[in-house]
Amino acid sequence: MMKMAVSEMENIIAAVDIGTTKVCTVIAEIRGEEINVIGVGWQENNGVAKGSVVNIADTSKAIQRSVEKAEEMANVKVESVIASISGKHIMGIKGHGMSSLSHSKQKEIAEADIDRAVEGATSVPMSNDRETLHVIPMQYIVDSQDEIRNPLGMTGMKLEVDAYIITGATTAIDNVRKVIDKAGYKAEDIILQPLGSAEAVLYNDEKDIGVLLVDIGGGTTDIALYYKDSLRFVKVIPVGGNLITTDLVQGLQTPKATAEEIKKKYGVIYGEDAGDDEYVEVPDMGSNKVHSVLRRELTRYIKPRIQELVSFIQAELDKENIDRSMYAGGLVLTGGSSMLNGIERLVKEETNMRVRVGAPLKEKVIGLYDIVSTPEYSTAIGLIDYYMHEQGENNSFLKRKNIFDRIWMSIKKIISEYI
Repeated sequence: MMKMAVSEMENIIAAVDIGTTKVCTVIAEIRGEEINVIGVGWQENNGVAKGSVVNIADTSKAIQRSVEKAEEMANVKVESVIASISGKHIMGIKGHGMSSLSHSKQKEIAEADIDRAVEGATSVPMSNDRETLHVIPMQYIVDSQDEIRNPLGMTGMKLEVDAYIITGATTAIDNVRKVIDKAGYKAEDIILQPLGSAEAVLYNDEKDIGVLLVDIGGGTTDIALYYKDSLRFVKVIPVGGNLITTDLVQGLQTPKATAEEIKKKYGVIYGEDAGDDEYVEVPDMGSNKVHSVLRRELTRYIKPRIQELVSFIQAELDKENIDRSMYAGGLVLTGGSSMLNGIERLVKEETNMRVRVGAPLKEKVIGLYDIVSTPEYSTAIGLIDYYMHEQGENNSFLKRKNIFDRIWMSIKKIISEYI
């Protein structure tokens, strides 16, 4: 069957989540506010360490294979993708901008006024080896009236904005562009991973009252604080589920691939969640021998690492003097390592706060939802949602065609099914 190029189709977006352990691709058709997933691809990746690309060739190959799998499922040919980025090089700083509307009388605020104020917020000192990824307004101020979320159409003489500016190392950002290009695609946009995950798993009420997103991947844990419906803080902690895998390798004397499988299939944080006589068969490293381990014994490798991670998160919040009242809605865990048995209970005990595990919200996703309904797909789905709302209709990815184009595409699709 012939594949149709994405550039020939209507409202198609391809998102590539470049993780430390895997590359995940989701191809979707945008239907109004809904994300219709039509293709999914997954490929192991050895070219990223702690969120940053360390091997161009390996990462490019993983991206190519992941996208090809999604293309095959969706029956489309991808030309451009939006990609994720993470790593300890990510930094967030606060900026303030202003736009003078009028010196003598009230003036209605237009889009251009907002753009000028936001642009002014970016004029903060920055070294030459860093690049701005996102500028996110936290609040607008019109003639001293603060906590305005959208000043468009209001009247005043002076418009100000407090913004949160996310930057990354230029080298790391360029490496993401390189691996996408080497894989044979164009990087349409690069979006910070926790921003994507937050878009996929957080409810609007949580963002309003205050919530802390904790995206636990293989090599990093990304945290993002939302308060009064706006991002207030991000941090990438270079610690993830891989440390648990390493502990299992050393403790059980088994190969890394086996340790990873044991962690995912049998890992428990609380011994009572495993049967008294439930054993796990563990292949010995470098031999054909197999030994048995009580499943409940796995908790000694997993629980301390999660407790350690919670302490790292708290330390980062303390550094910024972030009070618990700013995330009164609790913590939302997502990412592959959030699927560990008992993690929700442990984090709740450690923080004494509301905790839930977040996966892509069902009301946002149709099509192949059953495939992408786990926390592992939060970033990929969220990249699409974030890009869609940031860019709207004025971008090259979401090309809306007239009625004649749509009729012609329908005819081509029918013909292709018989070729």
